[in-house]
Amino acid sequence: MPWPIVACALASEPPAVDPARVLGLGEGVRATADVGVWLPRLTGTAWSGGMGATQFALDGDLGVQDQGVGFAGEFAISLDRWRFGGMGFQVSANGSSSASVGGSFAGVAVNAGDTVSGSYDAWMAGAEVGYVLWRPFADQPWPWSAPGDNRAGAQAAIGRNGRPLADIQVFALAGGLAFQYEQQVANVTAGGSGSFGRTIGAAYGGVGLDIRAGMDGRVPLLQDIRIYGHAGFGGGWPDAGSVWMIRVGIAAMLLENVGVEFGYRLFDFDLTQGDSQVDAGLRGLFAAVSLRF
Repeated sequence: MPWPIVACALASEPPAVDPARVLGLGEGVRATADVGVWLPRLTGTAWSGGMGATQFALDGDLGVQDQGVGFAGEFAISLDRWRFGGMGFQVSANGSSSASVGGSFAGVAVNAGDTVSGSYDAWMAGAEVGYVLWRPFADQPWPWSAPGDNRAGAQAAIGRNGRPLADIQVFALAGGLAFQYEQQVANVTAGGSGSFGRTIGAAYGGVGLDIRAGMDGRVPLLQDIRIYGHAGFGGGWPDAGSVWMIRVGIAAMLLENVGVEFGYRLFDFDLTQGDSQVDAGLRGLFAAVSLRF
């Protein structure tokens, strides 16, 4: 009779798996967004005249001493191992200072001791793509892993509330951006004013790390914590050297889809306009609302 054979065949089949209870299965499209306030300082040097020219400290000699106030944000849409996203910021500041050295910048002559007022305005908008290279707690930790290679670990990584208890993702990044920087300089003591401005495009590559730890209902009003760090380096054109950036932060998800985030942002650039150059960076704290769907 065929019944014992059929029974044995059915008994040998693996038990059905609920994709929602396995990290890396049945996730569909995921989205994150972080939008908030950025408080950077502009630091670096500026000069005119090529090699050997006097270099002015932007925040000490050219009047840009105040902390800037602006906004910044990022978003990402993930599907399987791919991440597609964008980012941007806008910031401005002004101030005044007493120059410690003499020279010229942007057509303005400055003597040591002159009072200089300055201001700047900068914005950036970019898009990037990422690919997850390693996700150790997922069902398929590596791109070449077969489905189920880490099934037991992926099931253990999901908490009772259906959210990941632990999820680490290491990924490669590549992207492009547009960046504009405008600076105004005025010698209050001797008179004279000038400006420096460039708009460039840049391409970059980098790496990212995203860590998520779930509370599984053990901590009131806290669903999970996300810690991340992204870094990119590339080159710009026209009349631009290197461009590099760092984005790090920690987000606490207070509701299922909404949380608060605190972090740090750095954006360094090297620009040339005629015989004037600016080698500078914007860096400071970042506070935001974090959304996840």
